[in-house]
Amino acid sequence: MLQSVDNQQPDKCEKDLKIVIVTTPIRPIPTEYPPLGSLSVITALKKAGYSRVEFYDIDGLRPAYDEVLETLRQKKPDILGISAIVSTAYEYTKRLSLDMKQMLPHTTIVLGGNLGASAEILLRRTGVEFVVLGEGERVIVNFVKVFRTSSAKSVFESIPGLVYFDSGRLVNTGYEAPLPEDQLYDIDWKILERSSKIENFFPSATEALLAKSTFSHDLRIRQPHRRGKNMGTLVTSKGCVGRCTFCHRWEKGIRNIPVPIVMERLRYIVDSYNVGFITFGDECFGSNRRWLMEFCKAVKEFDVLWRVSGMRVDSASPEHLGMMRNAGCSVADFGMETGSKKMLRVIGKKAKVEQHYNVLKWMQDAGLHTTIQLVLGMPGENWETIKETARLVEYNATLAENKDPLDISINYAQALPGTPLYEYARSHNLIGQTIDDEEKYLIAISDRDASDEATTLQLSGYPKLVTEQWRPYLILWAAKTYIEKFGIEAYHKRLLESKYFSGSPCSDEIDVSGHSDSIRNVWKPVIIKGDRLPGFYDLFRSGKWRVLLVRYPLLLWRLRFLLPLMVLGFSWRRNSIRYVAGIVREYIKDVLYARKGKARFPFEYKSLREIVEQHIGPLPADNPAVLPLRRGR
Repeated sequence: MLQSVDNQQPDKCEKDLKIVIVTTPIRPIPTEYPPLGSLSVITALKKAGYSRVEFYDIDGLRPAYDEVLETLRQKKPDILGISAIVSTAYEYTKRLSLDMKQMLPHTTIVLGGNLGASAEILLRRTGVEFVVLGEGERVIVNFVKVFRTSSAKSVFESIPGLVYFDSGRLVNTGYEAPLPEDQLYDIDWKILERSSKIENFFPSATEALLAKSTFSHDLRIRQPHRRGKNMGTLVTSKGCVGRCTFCHRWEKGIRNIPVPIVMERLRYIVDSYNVGFITFGDECFGSNRRWLMEFCKAVKEFDVLWRVSGMRVDSASPEHLGMMRNAGCSVADFGMETGSKKMLRVIGKKAKVEQHYNVLKWMQDAGLHTTIQLVLGMPGENWETIKETARLVEYNATLAENKDPLDISINYAQALPGTPLYEYARSHNLIGQTIDDEEKYLIAISDRDASDEATTLQLSGYPKLVTEQWRPYLILWAAKTYIEKFGIEAYHKRLLESKYFSGSPCSDEIDVSGHSDSIRNVWKPVIIKGDRLPGFYDLFRSGKWRVLLVRYPLLLWRLRFLLPLMVLGFSWRRNSIRYVAGIVREYIKDVLYARKGKARFPFEYKSLREIVEQHIGPLPADNPAVLPLRRGR
């Protein structure tokens, strides 16, 4: 149904074609991470000679929905490109694309990003007509070239990287060849100056939440020449050397951008946007040791403080971490996910628990900061594996008195399309096996992140009343371990400096704040004065029951047999009494009827990818054209 193509004038010149690329909102507020994918696609189109390409950063600008529609109505694009970089953007994408087709029926809608793993659902249930697989730079240029010359869907079969319907047949043209390393993330920052809020992406380091939560651990931030500097984001590679079974990706392997190009881009944002703090938003930073050595030598000349958002434990060593610290590194985060050998196998991490312990010690010795990042609730998770993870948390809490034992990011495994975890959930009827079931699930997780228990599937086989105890259990374990070694006064000092409390330099008030990435669930702060921690009654009355865990960890650790009741209380405050009733019924059913001797995880502890491929396989109703998308790359 290429209405927009059918109504084109065949003699119309290519430069008259109007293309608009839009983002979708993915967090409660715009983040510091720039829309690199959209900007890269725009660069590719302009280099190919398409000058009428516009960017509408819905995520960064956050206009009202009616304003979005009116803006696009006025622009009247021939092609609307929707960048949906997360699968939790489905609900917004569906609404926008359907309203666009009703308002501008001759506009052709193309979608790129990770949501494209659900291509069949998008093409059947939304206004999206073409889905781009993987990198979009080459695909979109080839698509537009063919789009200008023919209205027949069959001609698009010659373009790798597309999924679409042609006469009722779902067509998958495979994947386009990857870009060369020197062409990755070739963007024009001035587009954000014209079409977004540039301050979103280069905030003052004294105001940016990310900077305050990471660089604040580094005494070098107090050096006079760093005052007034902004924070920016660059990426030095694309892809990952791992194949975690909960992670969707379009690329195979990893490509490192040549160091001279990275430095040229760093020089530009330092000079143009007064940048003195950098986040390198890689997934697998430093996996190429030779590249890392060249990088550290070059970046040191800039005298910026920088953090790494993603690094593997098997890429670290005392020597390399020391080299990074000497070159200005302040923070490096590692996706450890678990402290259990069994769960590492299920996740397919290809790392050893011993490497987790080593990295935590090496980071402390190097004067670098890291946050333990955990993913709970994968298939095979149980109290035994949780206690193994608790021992990792315990070790971290005892490394140093000035180390925050509560600096832990704990999420529950979220089944996303294009992953073995998603297919495992489908096969176990946790999502369902029809298009209707899958769409219902995508709507349920829209605008939700992995910290949201309400939409977490029971992938481990245990009821929610059990699995929702795991996060507070680990927090209590970390806190009580620290107190046992360093004392309650030291703990209170760390608590005042932790993410649960933030002070204002202009006031003696401190707010007790929680944080969630979910658009629908953002905690409100509790205000207290001075450095006096709030009391039990004040926190209970204000509904900050989760903060009670960290305020009174020794008491609640002794009462941990009441964790099920605590979970019910948390759930009632955050969700509803109906939700609480549901998890109680689920628990009773599990105890009385559900199991009857059936194993919760009837497989050997090995990669979930192997389990899905060897023991489950494709479901009977799956369309062969989307099987490569379901398997992921």
